[in-house]
Amino acid sequence: MQFSVFGPFTVCVLSECLVQGHFLIPPWSLFAFDSLSPPLSLSLSLLEEMRELREQPIDPQAEQEIIDSIEEVYFSNDSFDMVQHELQKLPPELNLQELEEYRDKLKRQQAAVSKKVADLILEKQPAYVKELERVTALQTNLQLAAVICTNARRQLSVAKEGFTEASLGLLANQRRRQLLTGLLKSLRTIKTLQRTDVRLSEMLEEEDYPGAIQLCLECQKAASTFKHYSCISELNSKLQDTLEQIEEQLDVALSKTCKHFDVSHYTKVQLAYTLLGKTQTAMDQLHMHFTQAIHNTVFQVVLGYVELCAGNADTKFQKMQYKDLCTHITLDSYIPCLTDLCKALWEVMLSYHRTMQWHEEHDKEETAPPPAGSEEDNFVSRETIRSKKKSDYNLNKTNAPILTNTTLNVIRLVGKYMQMMNILKPIAFDVIHCVSQLFDYYLYAVYTFFGRNDLYESSGLGLISSRLRTTLNRIQESLIDMISPTPTPTPDHHQNEKVPSPHLSQLVVLTNSGTLYGLAQRVVATESLVFLAEQFESLQSHLDTMMPAAKKPFLQQFYSQTVSTASELRKPIYWIVAAKAIDYEQMLLMMAGVKWDIREIMSQHNVYVDVLLKEFEQFNKRLGDVSRHVRIPLPVSNVLWEHCIRLANRTLVEGYANVKKCSNEGRALMQLDFQQFLMKLEKLTDLRPIPDKEFVETYIKAYYLTENDMEQFIKNHREYSMKQLANLVNVCLGSHINKKARQKLLAAIDDIDRPKR
Repeated sequence: MQFSVFGPFTVCVLSECLVQGHFLIPPWSLFAFDSLSPPLSLSLSLLEEMRELREQPIDPQAEQEIIDSIEEVYFSNDSFDMVQHELQKLPPELNLQELEEYRDKLKRQQAAVSKKVADLILEKQPAYVKELERVTALQTNLQLAAVICTNARRQLSVAKEGFTEASLGLLANQRRRQLLTGLLKSLRTIKTLQRTDVRLSEMLEEEDYPGAIQLCLECQKAASTFKHYSCISELNSKLQDTLEQIEEQLDVALSKTCKHFDVSHYTKVQLAYTLLGKTQTAMDQLHMHFTQAIHNTVFQVVLGYVELCAGNADTKFQKMQYKDLCTHITLDSYIPCLTDLCKALWEVMLSYHRTMQWHEEHDKEETAPPPAGSEEDNFVSRETIRSKKKSDYNLNKTNAPILTNTTLNVIRLVGKYMQMMNILKPIAFDVIHCVSQLFDYYLYAVYTFFGRNDLYESSGLGLISSRLRTTLNRIQESLIDMISPTPTPTPDHHQNEKVPSPHLSQLVVLTNSGTLYGLAQRVVATESLVFLAEQFESLQSHLDTMMPAAKKPFLQQFYSQTVSTASELRKPIYWIVAAKAIDYEQMLLMMAGVKWDIREIMSQHNVYVDVLLKEFEQFNKRLGDVSRHVRIPLPVSNVLWEHCIRLANRTLVEGYANVKKCSNEGRALMQLDFQQFLMKLEKLTDLRPIPDKEFVETYIKAYYLTENDMEQFIKNHREYSMKQLANLVNVCLGSHINKKARQKLLAAIDDIDRPKR
């Protein structure tokens, strides 16, 4: 084996690679003459030659000395040209003997390097073979893994297609099943609804009115659920007719209790009305039935005796009025007739007494705690009571208007007058004029009883508008006789007569603080008047058609100046309650005792704030007590709270205006007090925004104004009194401005106040 092409350096470098385990290139390629890979037989022959070289005996120390004698240049890089290097070393004159000696030296070096390389190659041969086997095994495993992955992907694709189609099919079938199940349930419900008529008839025959109403209401609810089916539309209207029929039979059953009261029968009737949510209607109908029962009973008794006494006289007694019929009773039949009349009335009164007793007992049951028993039973009973209370509240407390007998009588008279106008159209204007006087007198009476007070002007709240004041003055001048206690006819009898000023009954007490100064009576009177005005509003178009064209301005003036002012009476009437319900004077006295010229920022508000809030809590409690007897409508509640809050805020400003000395820390304390008041007040009322909140905040902030800003403030804020503005000048700017500037600001205040005088 020849290594003439390789220098010692190249062989050593390659051998070092083998020593470090670099087997990326087969060992036999180290001795190739080009980049082409030799056949496997060549590599085997190379290995044989290396083995022979390795087996040649040589001294290791001598071998190492030979390798160390190799020039360093042979170890430089792969581009080193060994032939050119050796040729350049030749002397100018060649000596054959020296050349042969040098050649032998190079051969020894080459042989030593070759043997060293052979030793290293043979030493690493087992690792190479093992690594080659591992690479071959790895290649085989990779080919097998590729086949497995290919098959797995193919099987996964097949499974995915099969599973998705099956799943979608299952979902579709499940959805179809749910739809069909729902449809079947709907069809069964519709079938049950179609058969309801028979059951309702049976329940009405059994006088099971609550059960019939409950069934009918449930059927109506179910019918509304399935109203998208065409077969349900007729059923829904039929159920409504059935419900109306039940109400008619219920009214007949209610009338039977007026003469023969039966506890179980009346309980069923009342429960039925409760289910309908018409307990108040039941009471109204019951009163009407008792009235009718009394009339029919006494009429039949008297009619029987009159016909018996008359004999064969052809007198149509049945068409007579009861009063006229009584005149035909003879002296002989008077005592027997009166006896029978008392017996008949006693039966009616007995039924009425038992009816009242039934209601009193049931009222006690509703307020009493549930009796000991099973928890379940104590629970359809609590729910039944709760449902009754809810029904009664919705009807009586929320929807029903607040009325007096006077309002009902006026409405009844207006109805009769309108019938008169339809028949006698030429006197339509005169009738409407009288109706307007009736309303005027009613409005004036309510104001006189509950709204007249001399403190309106001093409050500065504008409680009575100029329109309302004009209306009241007009009514007083044209309709009210302020001198004579009895009506005084005028010389012209065709003109309207003046009537005496109305007087409040002594039974009505408006000075008791426990009843909030007659708040219940004020609410009933005022809200019934407002209700009457609303009824007149609804009649305006009808009355307008009856009025002659020349008289229509009178009707328009009546509505614009009188009817529309009825709701404005709320402010002055309820202001009296608000002015007395809170002790504002006590708050002023407590504020006067507060020291405002402090030198430290306070973190605790003053005691007068807590006292004022306590007053509001008491007011809220008493308002709730009154509402248990008479419903307090939301507009009334809002007006009351608005008045109380406005008066409290204006009292705060008045208290701050009484301050003689105030520091910056004192002004901060004022803000702290007011913020504490607002925070606690908002928890007591839902009224938003808080009335006159800016009135107080603006006044407190005015303490920080300069002289020029104060002058502009005085001109822009005329809602404050002269005293309040003067206090700002004296306390706020007193120590910061000279006497001339102070006099100028006070003169500006006086100029603003002069027009008010």
